[in-house]
Amino acid sequence: MSDHAERAVKKLARLPSNTVCANCGTTKKLGFSTICIKYYTFVCNMCKTSHQAISHRCKSLTMSSWTDAEVALLKQNGNDAARRTWLANAPPIGS
Repeated sequence: MSDHAERAVKKLARLPSNTVCANCGTTKKLGFSTICIKYYTFVCNMCKTSHQAISHRCKSLTMSSWTDAEVALLKQNGNDAARRTWLANAPPIGS
């Protein structure tokens, strides 16, 4: 566990692309407090529950320990990458 990693994760959560849930499009001004580890995306609490229902591991931004390796994966993945890859052919949010 690294204090540097903890601060970096919180900073990533506040990036504009990560303040919109990767799954449902809900917006939260200061970002979300849950990350789906399978896809390294920031998700709202409702979508977190859906991910956990299908056995995707989710971690809390504030209640979990973070490593520098996990921060690196979040930087290279995140919500923008999910939208470009897995959600590229999905209907627009809200339709």
